[in-house]
Amino acid sequence: MAESSTEEKTEVPSQRRRDDARKEGQVAFSREVSAVALLGSFLLLFYFMGNTILDGFKESFVFTFNNLTQSELTIDLLERLIDIHMRMSVIAIIPFFVVAMLVGVMSSVLQVGLNLTLKPLTPKLEKLNPLKGLGRIFSKQAFSEFLKSLFKMGVIGYIGYYTFSISLSRIISLIDTDSKNLMDSAAAIIGDFVFRLFLAFLILAIFDYLFQRWDLEQKLKMSKQELKEEHKQTEGDPTLKARIRQIQQQLSQARMMQEVPTSDVVISNPTHFAVALKYDREEMSAPRVVAKGMDHLALRIIEIASENGVLVYQNPGVARALYFQVEIGEDLPEEFYKAVAEILAFVYKAQKRGLKRS
Repeated sequence: MAESSTEEKTEVPSQRRRDDARKEGQVAFSREVSAVALLGSFLLLFYFMGNTILDGFKESFVFTFNNLTQSELTIDLLERLIDIHMRMSVIAIIPFFVVAMLVGVMSSVLQVGLNLTLKPLTPKLEKLNPLKGLGRIFSKQAFSEFLKSLFKMGVIGYIGYYTFSISLSRIISLIDTDSKNLMDSAAAIIGDFVFRLFLAFLILAIFDYLFQRWDLEQKLKMSKQELKEEHKQTEGDPTLKARIRQIQQQLSQARMMQEVPTSDVVISNPTHFAVALKYDREEMSAPRVVAKGMDHLALRIIEIASENGVLVYQNPGVARALYFQVEIGEDLPEEFYKAVAEILAFVYKAQKRGLKRS
């Protein structure tokens, strides 16, 4: 009975399935990890360069306010003020711009490695299907994104309220303070708020990344039938492979049998094992196994040898040892030289006397 196409997917995805999904751009990627990495890098940037940036802005504002008290605001003065503020803005923005690019790339590489593919950007007609569009809107992924958005709004609101509550007395005390203390205190309060936000979003990013990995694993799971089909594609049909092996074995045996009539002797056991040896003193350094077989194949080798006048010499020990220790086409190891030399000597004497069998 054929398996249903809707068979439940319960099997762990194969490496080929993972590789194909990766080529298609299906990877476990969390935007929350990139966002929290960016937020953390900005915090570090503020920690090490915040005073420099704030001092620059302070000087520019002091210069501006001092000059605005003059009786006349000329075009030259206005250009100077704009130039100062533009330079300070560029100095403040460039480090954040560079850090944003570096952190964006590094956070992606750390999550999915180097995976350059344009397939996710390739236009697909199925994306224009309104029914599938509605399906994506109400999908599990869309629902999880909605929950994350609600959670983030709630976290931002709570941390903002908490930071404002514990800093309220400090804020009230700034009413009569000078501008320098006002900016320092405002920066400290905002820093506390952003740091608490970073910790909360870090926890969210960890859970989101684990969820993305789990969700991808569920999407890539395979049914047993899919595993069988993939195995057939990669390894080949087992039935066909068995048939090919059988044909190769038959061809190999046929070639081996063609060598039996050219051999000098067949050593048998007497019917369980048969090994055909050939020795040419001018071309070979040692006798060579040209054919061997067991049971019915051994009987066939003996039969062909008898039909072609090749002497069959019965020596069970030598036949068994040669069968198991020497492959077809290999020269005999030294430990067989003495035993085989005696056999060949007998063969050559028998041939001189005109004998055909032992």
